[in-house]
Amino acid sequence: MITRLTGKLEILSLEEAYLTVGPIQLAALISEETRLRLQGHVGEEVTLYTIFDIEGGVGGSRMSPRLIGFQSPVDREFFEIFTSVDGVGVRKALRAMTRSVRDLSRMIQDQDVKGLSTLPGIGEAFAERIVAKLRRKVARFALGAEEGGIGGKSSTAKPGLVSADVIEDAFRALVSSFGHSDADARRMIDMALAEERPFADAAELLSAVYQTESKPAAPKKSPKTRKS
Repeated sequence: MITRLTGKLEILSLEEAYLTVGPIQLAALISEETRLRLQGHVGEEVTLYTIFDIEGGVGGSRMSPRLIGFQSPVDREFFEIFTSVDGVGVRKALRAMTRSVRDLSRMIQDQDVKGLSTLPGIGEAFAERIVAKLRRKVARFALGAEEGGIGGKSSTAKPGLVSADVIEDAFRALVSSFGHSDADARRMIDMALAEERPFADAAELLSAVYQTESKPAAPKKSPKTRKS
């Protein structure tokens, strides 16, 4: 099983990244969003987190091994959940992933069928199916926990400070126990994580969330006037 690939990015096509590892060149299928993030790194050493997959094999067709590459384990995990939706295969999922995993997850969580239906290969019927199947499964991705990779960085917390499980548990508590909407819960957690403090568990993070919410807003500075 090949789960990670590090090598020199030799060729970047519309659908594949070709990496040279010693005397061997390997190709990995990639999404459009990954391609855009890799664009400025041709000729450099890069790392892709991979899924080893077999294409074909139904009805006597030839089976072909293939690698699918992602810039972080989080992106790879989202892809595996995304392709669990009936009718969303490898190629369709990669074509649809033109935005970050965080953005896609927020669209799913917010039941933005209209926005999802504009993704390549995803019409309204597929968008509704995706929302119905995944809405309660993408909280950790919608919060942007532990995103990374070339050209990417965590959007909420520095890696290692807060685990994805702590963030997800705090989010679920805000929604299920405290009655906040998904959007408000995300906003509140983002504000608490912006302080870049470590949180050992969801209780610590929730305490920080409400401390942040109770802080008075900083007064706006009045514009300076020139003396005549």
